[in-house]
Amino acid sequence: MNVSQVIFQSASSALSTMADEYTKERERAGILDNKSISLITILIALLTVYIPLIPFDTVYSTYLNGSKDKFTLVLLAVLMLIASFILTAISFSRLIKTIKLQEFRKADIDMICKEDYLKCDKDVMEKALCEHYQELIHYNSKINEEKVKNLSGCFSMISIIFFLLLMSTVILKIVN
Repeated sequence: MNVSQVIFQSASSALSTMADEYTKERERAGILDNKSISLITILIALLTVYIPLIPFDTVYSTYLNGSKDKFTLVLLAVLMLIASFILTAISFSRLIKTIKLQEFRKADIDMICKEDYLKCDKDVMEKALCEHYQELIHYNSKINEEKVKNLSGCFSMISIIFFLLLMSTVILKIVN
């Protein structure tokens, strides 16, 4: 009985699990990228809808000849607008960074097809493939965790941006 067969006899079972985990990690990356793209679309839609609704002439006219109360409300609305624009810029940069994060590593076909590996016993080859997939899964998982970290705050920031845009627009419409 060959010693390598005894040592690595479960490698074929592990190899299918490793390949499955690698595929799941790749799918997870696609899902995270799609969420980022969806959030970018939502941000663009918010700006597209609210910017035309903001009565900027109210800000100017209140600054020139408005009462102190009106001026305070307009100043509050302008501060909310500025805060929403800053949060929008932060969200955009985080979402773009999430999409453009490092590229996933894929199976090294050249390594797998080297003559030295192909001459090896089947169990030894499967063990080498398991180690290769394990390295890939760890690397790709770190990339996905970084994507999750970037995405985590964006959901709440978009809600805050919506609230700030809504409130500032309502305040400026009321003052108008």
